[in-house]
Amino acid sequence: MREFLIALTFLTRIPLPAPKVEVTSEEFSRSYRYYPLVGLVIGLLLWLLAKALTLYFPPLVLGALLLVAELILTGGLHLDGFMDSMDGLLSARSPERILEIMKDSRIGAHACMALVGLLLLKFALLSSLTPTHFSILLVMPMLSRWVFQIGAIAFPYARPQGLGKGIHETTHWIPFLFNGCLVLGAAFYLAGFAGLVAFGVCIITVTLLASRISSLLGGLTGDLYGAFIEISELMCLLAAFPFLR
Repeated sequence: MREFLIALTFLTRIPLPAPKVEVTSEEFSRSYRYYPLVGLVIGLLLWLLAKALTLYFPPLVLGALLLVAELILTGGLHLDGFMDSMDGLLSARSPERILEIMKDSRIGAHACMALVGLLLLKFALLSSLTPTHFSILLVMPMLSRWVFQIGAIAFPYARPQGLGKGIHETTHWIPFLFNGCLVLGAAFYLAGFAGLVAFGVCIITVTLLASRISSLLGGLTGDLYGAFIEISELMCLLAAFPFLR
């Protein structure tokens, strides 16, 4: 329970009481096992919001509200990693220079272009959902916070230290695969065949991206973990949408 609360505190901006005992680096690293459950909590809040507001707002407004609500819930944590990653990867520089750019907190043109594209696509997909298909809102954050761990477990870490290094060092196949079975079952239960398609597409997407980037940079970083989460959310919606219809 404590590690779940640690994961919830890290991945969301939901107000929670501060832990009475200081969180250790080991506890923080092990809390990754609860990331899919935190994603399900985020999805539940989005689903409840969609159900409550769909009677009062047109689809375009509802889509914008859902997008903003997710940004508020997560504090844009993963978007930060996505933008840093895009700044570096789209710069067409040497691997060393790419890692330097990704570490720079300043936002460049590549990050802005990638951010606009990501948010436009996500907004369009969210605003096109009908009330009978709001269940994909439960699957999207849950699946993305599981599937990014492929990068953490199967590929080396590119830096000698960093926020994601602890996750990389403590992530293991058995709990990862066990959680994957739970996520797969939940995705099928909540979204049917569309959930299965989204599950498969997200695995393929993250695996291919992680493999390509790792071969370029010699490993992955915490920023890239965040980027995989954002990309997986988008791919979940894109893959599921035709089958929801």
